[in-house]
Amino acid sequence: MLAIKSFSELTEHLQQLRSIKRLVAVNPSDDHSLEAIKRAMDMGFITTHIIGNIHDFNMDFIEENNISFTHCDNQTDASTWAVKMVKSGNADMIMKGLVNTDVLLHAILNKEYGLVPYGNVISFVAAVETPHYQKLMFITDPAVIPSPNLRQRIAMINYAIDTAKKFGITQPKIALLHGTEKMNHKLNFMTDYQTILDKAQEGAFGEVVIDGPLDLFLAVNPELGKIKKIDTPIKGDADILVFPDLDAANIFYKSMITFAHAQIGGMTFGTEKPVILTSRSDSIETKFNSIALACLI
Repeated sequence: MLAIKSFSELTEHLQQLRSIKRLVAVNPSDDHSLEAIKRAMDMGFITTHIIGNIHDFNMDFIEENNISFTHCDNQTDASTWAVKMVKSGNADMIMKGLVNTDVLLHAILNKEYGLVPYGNVISFVAAVETPHYQKLMFITDPAVIPSPNLRQRIAMINYAIDTAKKFGITQPKIALLHGTEKMNHKLNFMTDYQTILDKAQEGAFGEVVIDGPLDLFLAVNPELGKIKKIDTPIKGDADILVFPDLDAANIFYKSMITFAHAQIGGMTFGTEKPVILTSRSDSIETKFNSIALACLI
Protein backbone atom coordinates (compact mmCIF):
# COMPACT_ATOMS: atom_id res chain seq x y z
CA MET A 1 0.00 0.00 0.00
CA LEU A 2 1.33 3.41 -1.00
CA ALA A 3 1.26 6.10 1.66
CA ILE A 4 -1.91 8.21 1.64
CA LYS A 5 -0.74 11.84 1.50
CA SER A 6 -4.01 13.78 1.27
CA PHE A 7 -7.69 13.56 2.12
CA SER A 8 -8.56 13.15 -1.56
CA GLU A 9 -6.28 10.09 -1.67
CA LEU A 10 -7.99 8.83 1.48
CA THR A 11 -11.38 9.20 -0.22
CA GLU A 12 -10.16 7.28 -3.27
CA HIS A 13 -8.70 4.54 -1.06
CA LEU A 14 -11.96 4.10 0.84
CA GLN A 15 -13.95 3.90 -2.38
CA GLN A 16 -11.61 1.19 -3.65
CA LEU A 17 -12.01 -0.78 -0.41
CA ARG A 18 -15.80 -0.92 -0.87
CA SER A 19 -16.24 -1.49 2.85
CA ILE A 20 -19.35 0.22 4.17
CA LYS A 21 -19.33 1.20 7.87
CA ARG A 22 -22.45 1.74 9.98
CA LEU A 23 -22.45 5.20 11.53
CA VAL A 24 -24.74 6.22 14.36
CA ALA A 25 -24.96 9.99 14.79
CA VAL A 26 -26.25 11.72 17.92
CA ASN A 27 -28.51 14.64 17.02
CA PRO A 28 -26.65 15.87 13.88
CA SER A 29 -29.35 18.48 13.27
CA ASP A 30 -26.98 21.17 11.97
CA ASP A 31 -26.47 21.60 8.23
CA HIS A 32 -22.71 20.90 8.39
CA SER A 33 -23.13 17.53 10.06
CA LEU A 34 -25.96 16.45 7.77
CA GLU A 35 -24.11 17.49 4.63
CA ALA A 36 -20.94 15.68 5.74
CA ILE A 37 -22.95 12.53 6.47
CA LYS A 38 -24.75 12.77 3.11
CA ARG A 39 -21.44 13.21 1.27
CA ALA A 40 -19.94 10.13 2.95
CA MET A 41 -23.07 8.12 2.16
CA ASP A 42 -23.06 9.24 -1.48
CA MET A 43 -19.41 8.15 -1.77
CA GLY A 44 -20.25 4.74 -0.39
CA PHE A 45 -18.35 4.79 2.92
CA ILE A 46 -21.23 4.56 5.36
CA THR A 47 -24.83 3.89 6.14
CA THR A 48 -26.32 6.12 8.82
CA HIS A 49 -28.69 5.86 11.76
CA ILE A 50 -29.59 9.17 13.42
CA ILE A 51 -30.77 9.42 17.01
CA GLY A 52 -32.32 12.74 18.00
CA ASN A 53 -35.44 14.76 18.49
CA ILE A 54 -37.69 14.43 15.46
CA HIS A 55 -38.73 18.09 15.76
CA ASP A 56 -35.14 19.21 15.06
CA PHE A 57 -34.93 17.54 11.65
CA ASN A 58 -36.29 17.87 8.14
CA MET A 59 -37.74 14.38 7.89
CA ASP A 60 -38.15 14.68 4.12
CA PHE A 61 -34.35 14.99 3.90
CA ILE A 62 -33.95 11.97 6.18
CA GLU A 63 -36.28 9.81 4.08
CA GLU A 64 -34.90 11.00 0.73
CA ASN A 65 -31.38 9.97 1.76
CA ASN A 66 -32.41 6.59 3.18
CA ILE A 67 -31.30 7.46 6.71
CA SER A 68 -32.86 5.45 9.53
CA PHE A 69 -34.02 7.48 12.51
CA THR A 70 -34.82 6.98 16.19
CA HIS A 71 -36.62 9.70 18.13
CA CYS A 72 -35.34 10.65 21.58
CA ASP A 73 -36.65 13.56 23.61
CA ASN A 74 -33.30 14.62 25.08
CA GLN A 75 -29.51 14.48 24.60
CA THR A 76 -28.91 12.08 27.45
CA ASP A 77 -31.24 9.40 26.12
CA ALA A 78 -29.96 9.88 22.58
CA SER A 79 -26.33 9.49 23.69
CA THR A 80 -27.11 6.40 25.73
CA TRP A 81 -29.02 4.78 22.87
CA ALA A 82 -26.20 5.50 20.39
CA VAL A 83 -23.47 4.11 22.65
CA LYS A 84 -25.52 0.96 23.28
CA MET A 85 -25.94 0.49 19.51
CA VAL A 86 -22.17 0.50 19.06
CA LYS A 87 -21.58 -1.66 22.14
CA SER A 88 -24.05 -4.28 20.92
CA GLY A 89 -22.49 -4.44 17.45
CA ASN A 90 -25.35 -2.71 15.65
CA ALA A 91 -23.11 0.20 14.61
CA ASP A 92 -19.39 0.53 13.85
CA MET A 93 -18.76 4.11 14.94
CA ILE A 94 -20.42 7.02 16.69
CA MET A 95 -20.50 10.70 15.69
CA LYS A 96 -21.30 13.71 17.83
CA GLY A 97 -23.80 16.18 16.40
CA LEU A 98 -25.46 19.03 18.30
CA VAL A 99 -25.03 17.42 21.69
CA ASN A 100 -22.94 18.63 24.62
CA THR A 101 -19.60 16.83 24.66
CA ASP A 102 -19.85 16.04 28.38
CA VAL A 103 -23.25 14.38 27.86
CA LEU A 104 -21.95 12.09 25.11
CA LEU A 105 -18.71 11.35 26.99
CA HIS A 106 -20.71 10.42 30.09
CA ALA A 107 -22.43 7.69 28.05
CA ILE A 108 -19.18 6.59 26.38
CA LEU A 109 -17.47 6.30 29.78
CA ASN A 110 -20.35 4.45 31.45
CA LYS A 111 -18.95 1.42 33.29
CA GLU A 112 -21.89 -0.83 32.40
CA TYR A 113 -22.40 -0.22 28.68
CA GLY A 114 -19.68 2.30 27.72
CA LEU A 115 -16.97 2.02 25.10
CA VAL A 116 -13.77 2.52 27.14
CA PRO A 117 -11.92 -0.61 28.28
CA TYR A 118 -10.61 -0.36 31.83
CA GLY A 119 -7.32 1.52 32.03
CA ASN A 120 -7.38 2.92 28.50
CA VAL A 121 -6.21 6.50 27.90
CA ILE A 122 -8.69 8.62 25.93
CA SER A 123 -6.97 10.96 23.51
CA PHE A 124 -7.46 12.72 20.18
CA VAL A 125 -5.42 12.52 16.96
CA ALA A 126 -5.96 14.94 14.09
CA ALA A 127 -4.73 14.70 10.51
CA VAL A 128 -3.79 18.02 8.92
CA GLU A 129 -3.43 18.74 5.21
CA THR A 130 -1.99 22.09 4.17
CA PRO A 131 -0.86 23.35 0.74
CA HIS A 132 2.50 24.21 2.33
CA TYR A 133 3.47 20.66 3.34
CA GLN A 134 4.09 17.68 1.08
CA LYS A 135 1.98 15.20 3.02
CA LEU A 136 -0.46 14.80 5.88
CA MET A 137 0.68 15.65 9.40
CA PHE A 138 -0.74 13.88 12.43
CA ILE A 139 -0.95 15.93 15.63
CA THR A 140 -1.73 15.01 19.22
CA ASP A 141 -3.51 16.04 21.43
CA PRO A 142 -5.47 19.23 20.57
CA ALA A 143 -8.76 18.31 22.24
CA VAL A 144 -8.85 15.96 25.24
CA ILE A 145 -5.88 15.86 27.67
CA PRO A 146 -4.93 19.30 29.10
CA SER A 147 -1.54 18.42 30.63
CA PRO A 148 -0.50 14.86 29.75
CA ASN A 149 1.53 12.76 32.16
CA LEU A 150 4.10 10.25 30.93
CA ARG A 151 1.63 7.37 30.64
CA GLN A 152 -0.75 9.54 28.65
CA ARG A 153 2.01 10.85 26.37
CA ILE A 154 3.09 7.32 25.55
CA ALA A 155 -0.51 6.34 24.75
CA MET A 156 -0.94 9.46 22.60
CA ILE A 157 2.19 8.63 20.63
CA ASN A 158 1.11 5.02 20.13
CA TYR A 159 -2.31 6.14 18.85
CA ALA A 160 -0.63 8.54 16.41
CA ILE A 161 1.76 5.80 15.23
CA ASP A 162 -1.14 3.40 14.67
CA THR A 163 -2.94 6.10 12.67
CA ALA A 164 0.09 6.90 10.52
CA LYS A 165 0.59 3.21 9.75
CA LYS A 166 -3.05 2.91 8.67
CA PHE A 167 -2.17 5.61 6.14
CA GLY A 168 0.64 3.44 4.80
CA ILE A 169 3.54 5.19 6.57
CA THR A 170 5.82 2.29 7.49
CA GLN A 171 8.32 4.24 9.59
CA PRO A 172 6.69 7.39 10.98
CA LYS A 173 8.92 10.33 11.88
CA ILE A 174 7.87 11.76 15.25
CA ALA A 175 8.85 15.22 16.49
CA LEU A 176 8.57 16.01 20.21
CA LEU A 177 7.91 19.74 20.06
CA HIS A 178 9.06 22.67 22.17
CA GLY A 179 9.87 26.32 21.46
CA THR A 180 13.53 25.39 21.10
CA GLU A 181 15.68 22.33 20.52
CA LYS A 182 17.38 22.73 23.89
CA MET A 183 16.50 20.26 26.64
CA ASN A 184 15.38 21.95 29.86
CA HIS A 185 14.69 19.48 32.66
CA LYS A 186 13.06 22.20 34.77
CA LEU A 187 10.00 21.67 32.57
CA ASN A 188 8.00 18.57 33.48
CA PHE A 189 7.31 17.51 29.91
CA MET A 190 11.05 17.56 29.11
CA THR A 191 11.60 14.72 31.57
CA ASP A 192 8.81 12.84 29.78
CA TYR A 193 10.47 13.56 26.43
CA GLN A 194 13.76 12.12 27.66
CA THR A 195 12.03 8.98 28.93
CA ILE A 196 10.20 8.62 25.61
CA LEU A 197 13.47 8.93 23.68
CA ASP A 198 15.04 6.28 25.92
CA LYS A 199 12.09 3.94 25.37
CA ALA A 200 12.28 4.52 21.62
CA GLN A 201 15.93 3.49 21.71
CA GLU A 202 14.85 0.26 23.39
CA GLY A 203 12.33 -0.37 20.61
CA ALA A 204 9.18 0.37 22.64
CA PHE A 205 7.50 2.16 19.72
CA GLY A 206 8.56 -0.22 16.95
CA GLU A 207 9.87 1.01 13.60
CA VAL A 208 9.81 4.78 14.07
CA VAL A 209 12.16 7.74 13.94
CA ILE A 210 11.71 9.97 16.96
CA ASP A 211 13.57 13.06 18.15
CA GLY A 212 13.15 16.02 20.46
CA PRO A 213 12.86 18.50 21.77
CA LEU A 214 12.55 20.23 18.41
CA ASP A 215 11.09 23.54 17.43
CA LEU A 216 8.47 23.52 14.68
CA PHE A 217 10.94 24.71 12.04
CA LEU A 218 13.24 21.74 12.62
CA ALA A 219 10.26 19.40 12.53
CA VAL A 220 8.72 20.47 9.22
CA ASN A 221 11.16 22.72 7.33
CA PRO A 222 14.36 21.07 6.04
CA GLU A 223 15.86 24.32 4.75
CA LEU A 224 15.63 26.07 8.10
CA GLY A 225 17.14 23.01 9.72
CA LYS A 226 20.16 23.33 7.47
CA ILE A 227 20.52 27.00 8.32
CA LYS A 228 20.41 26.27 12.05
CA LYS A 229 22.92 23.44 11.55
CA ILE A 230 21.01 21.15 13.87
CA ASP A 231 21.49 17.45 13.16
CA THR A 232 18.17 15.65 13.65
CA PRO A 233 16.96 12.41 12.03
CA ILE A 234 13.58 14.08 11.43
CA LYS A 235 15.21 16.37 8.82
CA GLY A 236 12.19 18.66 8.53
CA ASP A 237 10.01 15.78 7.34
CA ALA A 238 7.91 14.90 10.41
CA ASP A 239 4.79 12.76 10.08
CA ILE A 240 3.68 13.16 13.70
CA LEU A 241 3.85 16.29 15.86
CA VAL A 242 3.64 15.75 19.61
CA PHE A 243 2.91 18.95 21.55
CA PRO A 244 3.80 19.72 25.18
CA ASP A 245 0.15 20.26 26.15
CA LEU A 246 -3.37 20.79 24.86
CA ASP A 247 -3.00 24.58 24.68
CA ALA A 248 -0.09 24.40 22.26
CA ALA A 249 -1.70 21.69 20.14
CA ASN A 250 -5.08 23.41 20.03
CA ILE A 251 -3.61 26.76 19.01
CA PHE A 252 -1.63 25.05 16.24
CA TYR A 253 -4.75 23.15 15.12
CA LYS A 254 -6.87 26.29 14.89
CA SER A 255 -4.05 28.34 13.34
CA MET A 256 -3.73 25.78 10.56
CA ILE A 257 -7.42 26.14 9.76
CA THR A 258 -7.50 29.93 10.09
CA PHE A 259 -4.26 31.01 8.44
CA ALA A 260 -3.03 28.05 6.39
CA HIS A 261 -6.48 27.05 5.05
CA ALA A 262 -5.74 23.49 6.14
CA GLN A 263 -8.09 20.59 5.84
CA ILE A 264 -8.54 18.75 9.14
CA GLY A 265 -9.94 15.43 10.24
CA GLY A 266 -9.78 13.94 13.71
CA MET A 267 -11.15 11.31 16.04
CA THR A 268 -10.95 10.04 19.59
CA PHE A 269 -8.79 7.05 20.48
CA GLY A 270 -8.88 4.66 23.42
CA THR A 271 -12.46 3.55 22.83
CA GLU A 272 -13.51 0.12 21.55
CA LYS A 273 -14.84 1.66 18.34
CA PRO A 274 -14.17 5.03 16.66
CA VAL A 275 -15.75 8.11 18.22
CA ILE A 276 -15.99 11.23 16.06
CA LEU A 277 -16.09 14.19 18.46
CA THR A 278 -16.49 17.06 16.05
CA SER A 279 -17.05 20.62 17.27
CA ARG A 280 -20.25 22.52 16.62
CA SER A 281 -18.19 25.06 14.66
CA ASP A 282 -16.38 22.52 12.45
CA SER A 283 -16.84 22.87 8.70
CA ILE A 284 -18.51 20.34 6.42
CA GLU A 285 -15.04 19.35 5.19
CA THR A 286 -13.70 18.74 8.70
CA LYS A 287 -16.70 16.59 9.62
CA PHE A 288 -16.51 14.66 6.35
CA ASN A 289 -12.75 14.13 6.73
CA SER A 290 -13.31 12.91 10.28
CA ILE A 291 -15.86 10.36 9.09
CA ALA A 292 -13.41 9.18 6.41
CA LEU A 293 -10.60 8.92 8.98
CA ALA A 294 -12.80 6.84 11.27
CA CYS A 295 -13.74 4.55 8.38
CA LEU A 296 -10.05 3.87 7.70
CA ILE A 297 -9.17 3.30 11.36
